[in-house]
Amino acid sequence: MTFAVAGLGFWIAEYLRFRGQPAASAKTIFGAVTVVAGLTATFTGGIVADKMRSRFPGSYFLVSGAGMLAACPFFVAGLYLPFPLAWFAMFAAIFCLFLNTGPSNTALANVSMPAVRATAFAINILIIHMFGDVPAFPGIGYIAGHTNIRVAFLFVTAVMLVSGIIWMFGARFLAADTAAVESATAGP
Repeated sequence: MTFAVAGLGFWIAEYLRFRGQPAASAKTIFGAVTVVAGLTATFTGGIVADKMRSRFPGSYFLVSGAGMLAACPFFVAGLYLPFPLAWFAMFAAIFCLFLNTGPSNTALANVSMPAVRATAFAINILIIHMFGDVPAFPGIGYIAGHTNIRVAFLFVTAVMLVSGIIWMFGARFLAADTAAVESATAGP
């Protein structure tokens, strides 16, 4: 998610120029789309994952993975649809990307021992930025420089797809990891 959102945010002006859109006003629209989609998706993802948890113990990963996978077709549509229709596809893609914020943070808290929970979050933040936005900026630029920005954003879609698959695969392990922490912290 960090790779996609940070890369999109960094390269959106170039992409909008590529599509013949006025960069200044379009960046404002993109910012508004990101804020509204991000906030509503963060709450929605958390609520949906919590409601699913009784039936699907890996719901926090399932919602995260489903969001990443659902974002892919919307993201691709946003690359090809004419503006202003492309903004709706981008909104849907960004909404789907941000569905994982609440569930992924809850999963991290649930599988971390209380004594090291703050450290676990710190390491998570380091890792998502080290492997997310840090390589996104030059990676997308490199691909765009050798092809075009649309091809570079299609690569971002591939990263989102792989991420969604990994989330879905990990869902089956979440219940056992959560139970291990709960039993280790339970009183006698």
